[in-house]
Amino acid sequence: MAGMLRLERQAPLAILTLDRPPANALNRDFFVELCAVLPSLAAADVRAVVVTGTGRFFSAGLDLPEILSYRGAEASEFMARFDDGFTGLFALEKPVVAAVNGHAIAGGAVLAATADFRLAAEGEGRIGVTEIQVGVPFPASALEPIRFSCAGPALPELLYQGRVYSPAEACARRLVDTVVPAGDLMREAVALARELAAHPPVAFATSKRALRAESLARMAAARAGGEDPVWATWRTPETRAAIEAFAARTIGARNRR
Repeated sequence: MAGMLRLERQAPLAILTLDRPPANALNRDFFVELCAVLPSLAAADVRAVVVTGTGRFFSAGLDLPEILSYRGAEASEFMARFDDGFTGLFALEKPVVAAVNGHAIAGGAVLAATADFRLAAEGEGRIGVTEIQVGVPFPASALEPIRFSCAGPALPELLYQGRVYSPAEACARRLVDTVVPAGDLMREAVALARELAAHPPVAFATSKRALRAESLARMAAARAGGEDPVWATWRTPETRAAIEAFAARTIGARNRR
């Protein structure tokens, strides 16, 4: 497929690669593409999925300057597709392995958290959920994957301090499950996906659905009125000012790494 997501088949696997240089930042078009590709990932002949990035980034998170430019219906569409995309990937009833090839910040860490297993490459990459540093709250579609995949004593630190960590530090805090040499990352991720793909699909799907049921129920409840109320906070002048200030401080430095 064209655009910022590449879908490749290595039967019985699907490899989904973020390819939006320089930082694989997430915008409205990314979530539109993600929503469009979800039915292909759910197809019966796909037995497992590997999600990865290109270059030094898995994903730097949201493209904040572009997000700030959205107004009115455009902003509402972005928010709806954000929720649809993250919820759909988190709910996918087949094995998903994240091959975290580099920096995975904020929405990038959330994207990794939607997976069943997260392998991170050794090296310079940093991983963390920095939303509190940006000044934005988590919509349920982002909070629930983090709550589920990073559950443990470090979760308050992750959410309330918004630090970024080396791969080993991230593993200790359950932001990722294991750290492997960078040159082995895709081989290890594909091998794990193939192992998981060998299990009976109905058995895997039933277990995954049961494990994630409470998280998915909270995601659905947040949108019961049509839009997660958290998004209203993103529209306030105070939040927009906080996003602008964070972007001014960090985007240039991040893209130079």
